[in-house]
Amino acid sequence: MVYNVDFEICTLVFMLVIIAMVFTKKGILDFQNKVFRGYIIVCFLNTCLDVFTCFTVADLTIVPLWLNYILNAMFLTAQCIIPTIFLVYVYLKVQRIEAKVSQYFMLMWIPCIIGIFLVITTYWTKYIFYFDEFGYHHGKYHLYLYINVAFYTVASIIYMIVNRNILKKRQCLVVLLVIGCAIAPVIVQFFIPTYMLAGLGTTLSVFVMYVTDENHEIYVDTITTALNREAFIQHVNMNIERKLPEQVFIIALDNFKLINEVHGIEGGNEIMQLLVSGLIDEYGGNHVYRLGGDTFIVVLEEKTEGAKEHDRIRRIVQRRIHLSTGGTVELSACICLLHTIHIPQATLVQTMEQAISKVKHMGKGRFLEVDEDVTNDMHRTLAIEQALVSAVEKGRFEVHYQPILDTHTKKFHSMEALARLNVFGYGYVSPEEFILIAERNGTILQIGLIVLEEVCRFISQYDLIEKGIEFIEVNLSVVQCMQDTICQDIQAILKKYDIPPSMINLEITESAAADSEEKLIRNMARMSLSDITFSLDDYGSGFSNINYIVDLPFSIVKLDKYIVWAAMKSVTSRTILEHTVSMFKSIHLKVVAEGIEDIEMAKVITDMGVDYLQGFHFSRPVPKEQVVLCLEDEFIEDKVAGM
Repeated sequence: MVYNVDFEICTLVFMLVIIAMVFTKKGILDFQNKVFRGYIIVCFLNTCLDVFTCFTVADLTIVPLWLNYILNAMFLTAQCIIPTIFLVYVYLKVQRIEAKVSQYFMLMWIPCIIGIFLVITTYWTKYIFYFDEFGYHHGKYHLYLYINVAFYTVASIIYMIVNRNILKKRQCLVVLLVIGCAIAPVIVQFFIPTYMLAGLGTTLSVFVMYVTDENHEIYVDTITTALNREAFIQHVNMNIERKLPEQVFIIALDNFKLINEVHGIEGGNEIMQLLVSGLIDEYGGNHVYRLGGDTFIVVLEEKTEGAKEHDRIRRIVQRRIHLSTGGTVELSACICLLHTIHIPQATLVQTMEQAISKVKHMGKGRFLEVDEDVTNDMHRTLAIEQALVSAVEKGRFEVHYQPILDTHTKKFHSMEALARLNVFGYGYVSPEEFILIAERNGTILQIGLIVLEEVCRFISQYDLIEKGIEFIEVNLSVVQCMQDTICQDIQAILKKYDIPPSMINLEITESAAADSEEKLIRNMARMSLSDITFSLDDYGSGFSNINYIVDLPFSIVKLDKYIVWAAMKSVTSRTILEHTVSMFKSIHLKVVAEGIEDIEMAKVITDMGVDYLQGFHFSRPVPKEQVVLCLEDEFIEDKVAGM
């Protein structure tokens, strides 16, 4: 029997072209694409076997009989497996199960396994094929191989039609190609056995997979050709689910905005392309990602030596880059190393963004390894950020009040409003912690105004003036001090609740005064015209500068609790504090001492001439309902007894 193998030889060439296209095409190497690549290899080897066995069965003297059995068994085993893998690929397209296994996934292999069993045992049973003195013959169950192909082909077509989302607009084309690459070759070969079309059918099926594969379009960054953010998330999430720990190196370029300004967008793009090219040359295309903007990622196995890889990445980044326009750029970057084993899947991206922000805040060219302790700190920061955003969205912020005692009248004279943040899983968080976070993420502006509104609502609900309260101190952050609209915003809230401006005293820290003195002078001058007063808060906590007192219209200076406590422990510190109070009094400023914790401290500080006392001895910061009770005479008399 002479076989026509011209079609098979031609398809081998076409298959080699497709293999080259697939294996040079960049994309995320997930389970679905591993199935795709494995399918291509099986199809190629199957076609090679088809051609070779055609020659050996035509002339049984080419190879021994036992080897002929093995070669034909291998070819027919592949013929059983190929349609099964095609259906598996279609199933993965719909379900996106990646490496997971389902009951249906296992059942679809049963017809294939039956076919393989018949092929392997055919040497003894002669069910599929056999050899005699007249040559090669089909066995009585050889038809099962055609039934097997037909079953998987029909199942694939039905599955694609039922799940229309699999191939969308190209669905009709795919169904026709599946019919052409499976049903037609099987029918032709059934009626004309000498025409070998198995390779043509499998090659067409590979082509169907290739033209319907959207991996390249979805997962590749168009500027740098690196894998993109979506590819990274899918890859890492898949490996976290499979409990395969990895190291993630995040590369955040320094001053890339300036590079774009100097060399233009095209120059910036060329720099990123050359950087990605260097990383890919070192690590391969499936390990390099562009997270977005000027941030890139290299993902390696956890067993990799982190310090060594950091040095390699640093060398690639810091090399001198020569642009096609003639310019030269020397890059630098901050690098973070994360271990996915320490990071919950749900917070991976947020942790990465926080790590980038943290390392950039440390300075240019810095390195940060995010170990378990750092990860816990980042989780805490993330929880605080979420609580801040939630409070801003609701438009309400918890405010506690701490009364301030007048040392002359022995009555509470004013209060300080203190924002409080209750973070789920962490309890109440100190303003010293969450204010810094709020300033970084931009919520501080809304928070400041929300707190002021809560204070005004409190003043409007209770007759505080009748209880001796002349004003409430409200903190003004650094960021708020620098806003051109701060005056209008504050006045609008006061007007809304019909609160006299004299009832509000704005506390400004030394750091705020230092960072925004010019704008602060302008804003304070505007608000002073409407009877709003100001306090310089935390005096003595940093590099105290008397110029703030001279240049800015403060009426009150609040002494930081640490210098007050120091005065109780050291004669030198006490002498310094006495002269500081005397200085402020001589220029007609009122003085508040913070941190008063017992009656003895209250007496010593009062004798220095301090006007007002504030501290836990009189009251901790408490909600408005409780602070109102603190204004009762019985409560005050108990606290000042012995002064």
